[in-house]
Amino acid sequence: MSLTRLPTRQRIVHTAFELFSSQGITETTTRQIADQAAVNEVTLFRHFGNKHGLLLAVLQECLQKYLLMTQGGESIMGSELVNQGDLKRFLTYYAQNSLQAIESVPELVRSLVGEAGQYPKESRQIIAQGMSQVNQAIASALKDVMVNARVQNPLPPMKLASLVNTCILGYAVIAMTSEVQPLWHSREDFIATLVETLTQTSVTTAITVRDLSAEIVAAILHSAKHLGVKDYALAYVLFGAGLKALELLRLKRTDYRLEGKNRVLQVGGEGKAVRLVPINQKICGHRYGSNSNNPLVAYLKSRKDSRPEMFLGQDGEPLTMSELEERWEAWTSPQKCHEVEADQDNMPITIEQARHTWGVDMLTRGMDVDGFCIIGGIKAYEVYAYEQRAKEKAALYKALSLDA
Repeated sequence: MSLTRLPTRQRIVHTAFELFSSQGITETTTRQIADQAAVNEVTLFRHFGNKHGLLLAVLQECLQKYLLMTQGGESIMGSELVNQGDLKRFLTYYAQNSLQAIESVPELVRSLVGEAGQYPKESRQIIAQGMSQVNQAIASALKDVMVNARVQNPLPPMKLASLVNTCILGYAVIAMTSEVQPLWHSREDFIATLVETLTQTSVTTAITVRDLSAEIVAAILHSAKHLGVKDYALAYVLFGAGLKALELLRLKRTDYRLEGKNRVLQVGGEGKAVRLVPINQKICGHRYGSNSNNPLVAYLKSRKDSRPEMFLGQDGEPLTMSELEERWEAWTSPQKCHEVEADQDNMPITIEQARHTWGVDMLTRGMDVDGFCIIGGIKAYEVYAYEQRAKEKAALYKALSLDA
């Protein structure tokens, strides 16, 4: 669309951007903008009030175009780069494109930096707000890249995005206002150094999933049952809901609640995200009670105290991690659990393996990955390991069934 066919307001903004970019903000007058936009200067003032109001509109339009580009995946945030899971390549491509975009409007950048102190508060706020929006968009993309790459950076995505953009803007400002050669051999040298610095501390986050066989799980639950109603309830919740040990210790009585006609656990709270988790009555092929009559219900009915905590220790105080670990060792000792010695490969069975077993069991039984992450509070970068282990077991069962 030609400039003359644009609506008046958009034509003025477009013209202001062109003049600000080519000759700077101070050197550009409202008369020049009005003349080149083919409008009366009074019309410009009616729409924007003054030149700073027009600058505000230009900045808002620039930021909106950039955000649309990043969210639409047209260039910098191209989905193919995100899906490839190559953090170095993604950061390199982003830095190159960002610097090219900034360097295409040198006079506008110089004016924004050199004259910032003259701008009204509203203009400075829109710049800060725009940077925040850009950081959020890049952080979202960085999170997806790191998930697909199965790596984790010590910095969370938002801080990493903020650091990247600060470095890019800093380099651009120095390059446009001084002699950058003594600092960097070239723009490519700066980008390579930045990317290497930001990624050298990234670590592979793929976990090792060590699920237990159905026979061992049944033996552990049987062992716990013989040690008492509390032990049985603890083992039942660990294997039936896939909770982390700390999540189990934080449970309150009121966290076992009705959801429709079923009872579920409310996990989280106290500053952490809350999720609802069902306790499976069917664990690795064996059924343990019903929704209204199971090891946890039996334990809660046996309680004579009014303490709000779901699980208490021997002293009547909330159960501690050391007490839980002692109970776990009792359930899994070869003396109590005869299946362990034959299958554990000389490696001790850990509490975390109850969660691994639950996760593989859920995926093997057909739960979709998104639902699995929500119910289990599974981190995105952990999913791959669970999926692979579930596929391995499914393939083994399929192969065995062919020979049946």
